[in-house]
Amino acid sequence: MTLTSSQRVFPHPLAALIILSLALAAPSHGALPEAPTLPATLEEDAAKKPVIDVSAKDLCVLYNNKKNPIIERLSLTGELATQWAAGTSNRGSYGSWDLPANTRWGGIDVRRWRFGFESSWLDSFKLWGIIDINPQWDPFYNDIYELAMSYSQSEELVIGVGKIKARYFSQEYNTRSRELIVFEQSLLVNTLRPQQLTAAWLTGKAGNWQYALAAYAGDYEPEFTELDAGAVIQASLGYDFASVLNMDKAIVKFDYQGSTSARNSDGPALFSSAFSLNTTFQNGCFYGYTDILGGIGRDTQGDVWGVVLTPTYFLILNKLQAVLRYQYAHGDGNGLKLPTRFEALAPDIQSTKGVGSDYNAVYFGLIYYIYRHNFKLMTGVEYNDMSGGKKDFSGWTYQAGLRVAF
Repeated sequence: MTLTSSQRVFPHPLAALIILSLALAAPSHGALPEAPTLPATLEEDAAKKPVIDVSAKDLCVLYNNKKNPIIERLSLTGELATQWAAGTSNRGSYGSWDLPANTRWGGIDVRRWRFGFESSWLDSFKLWGIIDINPQWDPFYNDIYELAMSYSQSEELVIGVGKIKARYFSQEYNTRSRELIVFEQSLLVNTLRPQQLTAAWLTGKAGNWQYALAAYAGDYEPEFTELDAGAVIQASLGYDFASVLNMDKAIVKFDYQGSTSARNSDGPALFSSAFSLNTTFQNGCFYGYTDILGGIGRDTQGDVWGVVLTPTYFLILNKLQAVLRYQYAHGDGNGLKLPTRFEALAPDIQSTKGVGSDYNAVYFGLIYYIYRHNFKLMTGVEYNDMSGGKKDFSGWTYQAGLRVAF
């Protein structure tokens, strides 16, 4: 494949954004930015009471009055994740320019573009909504990503209902997308996880214990469920050993996912049951997570299992983080598929869809935090190897991206 001149160089819009970001990040004589918040699970965020007091620089807050007995807070929220990728392999070259035209700006992949609101009511309720935006604005609105309400008077119990990301399975999928420290989730996480589904759930923390239980309608719809595709169940139980190990965080968690129908969305359609035994460790400049994953295949889909190991370290405190991730996955009967971003775009692999039985991948990346997870630059390289199928795959993928969130 011959690259055009615009594909050989870093895309101009993203380059301009990165130059602007570096300029904003230049040292000043004022106070240093606060440390970036390391990845936190969504159930931890949901278990906390709404934070009412904010600084004057929080321009996205439309209303904030903790003395109001009805509505306490209303704010806007959004996320833009853009990235450029180029890969070379034994099956040909590929890159972000090979993605569908309606998902990118020129050669830049618009990975996520979302906009919404968050609000706090009656001291105990939270109501939020987020939509996905089409990169080409044709039309502007794509679908409802989340629209839900939760109730809680303490972190011990949070009850919710609405359409949400089916998040209570695996460490990576249970991390907010804006707080991911890798470009893409691991192969098995993407293989097993559902999409955004209409649900009722409860979650909470009691001492060192944390738990979650969620029941989802099994069909993915741009808006809400039509209740015509069975159900998906997720259950999670974890314990934080931080005090025992003298660490900032040491969570060990077991997640289970069950599916009642082959008509469920994505992963649950192929796997009747799935599990994840995952850990999250944090101490000083070190942060890391591990995951042992598996799925029981349905019909012609073979069983799968694998491991994910992700240690990280801050090379410059609060600013520059190095990330290493290793993945291994096995799928019976060629039960694995190469990642659709980006390896499956290789021209000589598309006819077989990149299926195989054994997968190894090693990723190394750097994250520069301009302001926490709200404004950061990412770059990384990953080696992928898939074997056992009709066509083995071996290749390198290089990526650079910008993440903005508010």
